[in-house]
Parts: sequence; C-alpha cells; structure tokens
Amino acid sequence: MHKTIEGVYEDGKIILKEIPEFKKSKVMVTFVEETDGHKVFRIIPDIFKNPLKVSQIKKFSKEELHER
Repeated sequence: MHKTIEGVYEDGKIILKEIPEFKKSKVMVTFVEETDGHKVFRIIPDIFKNPLKVSQIKKFSKEELHER
C-alpha cells in the first residue's frame, strides 16, 4: 500500500502534516520546487485559449485510425 503525506523540509528536518499509520515503512522523498505564488505555466498553451467545442471534434472510423 502507498500513502502520500504532505510535509515541509527545513533545516535538515522533514515535518509531516499528518502522522503515518505505519510503525515502520520504506519511504521515498520527492522535493517539489516552490513557486512563490507564480503561475506554473509561463505561457498559456493555445489549446487552453481556444478550446474545441464538442461539435468541432472529428470522428474517425476504425480504418482511418488504423492508417494513422
């Protein structure tokens, strides 16, 4: 079973926001870079500026998909 718990690393210590249910377990620590309130995307991709309407989506047959 896997369990993800948020925490903070500061001054050589990891402080978890909740206590794990396990008495002993292997752990993997991933450090997530803080953004200091900045947006993750520096430039908004065009797909989000002009999203497709469902009516604009082309339906493909099995034969057309197989050719691709």
